[in-house]
Amino acid sequence: MTRSIFSIVPRLPLLALAATLCAPLDAQTVVFENVRVVDVESASVGAATTLVVRDGWIVESAPDDEAREFTIDADGHYLIPGLAEMHAHVPPSTDRVAVDDVLALFLAHGVTTIRGMLGEPGHLALRSALAADDRVGPRLITSGPSLNGNSAPDVRRARTMVRRQAEAGYDFLKLHPGLLPDTFAAIVEAADGLDIGYAGHVSIAVGVERALAAGQATIDHLDGYAQALVPADSPARRKEPGFFGFNIASAMEMDRVAEWARRTAEAGVWNVPTQTLIENIAVNDIDALLERPAMRWVPAETKAQWMARIEQMRASLDADALAHFVAVRRALIKALHDAGAGVLLGADAPQIMNVPGDALHHELEIYVGAGLSPAEALATGSVNVAEFLGQPATGCLRPGCVADLVLLAADPLEDISNVRQVRGVMRAGEWFDRERLDAMLSDVESRANPTGPD
Repeated sequence: MTRSIFSIVPRLPLLALAATLCAPLDAQTVVFENVRVVDVESASVGAATTLVVRDGWIVESAPDDEAREFTIDADGHYLIPGLAEMHAHVPPSTDRVAVDDVLALFLAHGVTTIRGMLGEPGHLALRSALAADDRVGPRLITSGPSLNGNSAPDVRRARTMVRRQAEAGYDFLKLHPGLLPDTFAAIVEAADGLDIGYAGHVSIAVGVERALAAGQATIDHLDGYAQALVPADSPARRKEPGFFGFNIASAMEMDRVAEWARRTAEAGVWNVPTQTLIENIAVNDIDALLERPAMRWVPAETKAQWMARIEQMRASLDADALAHFVAVRRALIKALHDAGAGVLLGADAPQIMNVPGDALHHELEIYVGAGLSPAEALATGSVNVAEFLGQPATGCLRPGCVADLVLLAADPLEDISNVRQVRGVMRAGEWFDRERLDAMLSDVESRANPTGPD
């Protein structure tokens, strides 16, 4: 049976590849010459210049005797901050090759930070290994195992989970469906008392109003808003909402979007839309999804499972209602942005038709399609993330910033799809040129399709 990033079988080839391609450079200083820096905050592109990286940080300049240790002629290409995938999934740590393949896919698409939304103890060790440059891939921010109706069915067990995860050193708590109001309140109290954030889903019994009042760090998938956008006197309020509100889609009112965007901004709660996942399931042409170039990194049986899942979910739903669902969600993304409610870039990958890294590029395109400018869309994966994390030395390209950056062949401010034209990626000073990235991707593809293309 074909195995790849979506299966759990230990293998060794990528370890050898990592040792060959990703050994640290001898040079401590890297100089980018003739590079045009994209300023996301001002939505501008500078003239060709020189940018210097030393020991993983962007610096003012390099000493004369070090300036030519390692030089990259950017040929007038464009430099953007490394992107952050704020709703990522990392395979179980027991499958090292699956983990390395997912990390390689993210990195090769310009993703230098990922927020793992379903953690486990092994991910704490992985986080440390990535930070120490012992593993190749983006920086990892990780939750612990999820708190949900099964794992945290009552107040006592919820409090215990919060304490254990805070003491274990997870970055935040992941909320999944099924939580009851009193259990959610216990999680909030315990988490606030231990200074650990909580993020993810909004349980039906909790509702988005309680999530906002609690100051949930992020609401992911725009979960809970579908119910809030249905009037209180609508019969749809008595229905099971279904997958993020699919079953009540036709009752969602566009006129209610601005109010909930304002309330979200006032609460200081951030959102990670993962809109590309929703559109894959709800409206995108399945054949066109399967023909995306990124599908070469996905094994045939996984693609078949994804296709079957979409067909199953669409079977009982009205196409017009699903189109309305997508349109209202896009309007909500724009309204959240306009209201000053933080939006963070996240696609939910690997997931249905979402390939790590590639899905994030589609997500950026959706944000622009929803009405954000290319610069505003890029900010959701860079400047906004730095603000959310309280780390102003990230998501930027000025002296004093961590050297997480992506070199593009074309200007992303002219066309957001130019983020796909990756010429190289730097993660904390470690440079991956196009040849190295292609070798990593080729290795992933060989495991996804060991007999070659269909």
